[in-house]
Amino acid sequence: MSHLARLTVDRYEAARQRLHGLYDWHELSWNLFPNKKNDDKRDFVTRLDADEREFKFTILSANKPERPSWCPAECWKEKVVPEAFFKRDRYLFKLLANPTKTLSNRDPRGNKKKNGSHYAITKKDELSAWIFQKGEKNGFRIDDEIELEISPPVFHKLYRKSDEGILVGVEFKGCLEVMDKEKLFKAAHEGIGRARGFGFGMLVLKPIL
Repeated sequence: MSHLARLTVDRYEAARQRLHGLYDWHELSWNLFPNKKNDDKRDFVTRLDADEREFKFTILSANKPERPSWCPAECWKEKVVPEAFFKRDRYLFKLLANPTKTLSNRDPRGNKKKNGSHYAITKKDELSAWIFQKGEKNGFRIDDEIELEISPPVFHKLYRKSDEGILVGVEFKGCLEVMDKEKLFKAAHEGIGRARGFGFGMLVLKPIL
């Protein structure tokens, strides 16, 4: 059983609740599950959409989230998503992701180090290759019946305590055909790509009947 919830908050209230940046929304997401401990594995994915008036914060989780005490009931919607929802063969999808590539680092003697460095992908041909590769890994293929849309990259500042960084967000929209339903279910609940704890990686699905 999966739980889908959406919190809608206007910009004034978001400022009152100190929801200023990605890290603030990241902390809020954990607060929706008060029984979780700091070292528990994250079993939810989130997505943040914003316009000039309000924010919409969506959460897909294994456990039922709790509405914040400051959030009015009319600003909180939730429902149970049956497993049958993830058993279809084709879906329209959208994915706000943080696409990256890993380049190896070498020591002074020219030997590869164990961990490489991650760099944002911003070129359209590389972004297209990235989503096709992620599809193969996560149980689906991009169906060219509907044109794949790739948004221009958006740069998001990430403030975390005394640190500051940049996360690059790119939205993909299109149609997918399921090749492995178990892998797709896993991807829908764990997210795709990096920065999944900061609102990236949620696979939004709409079955094609």
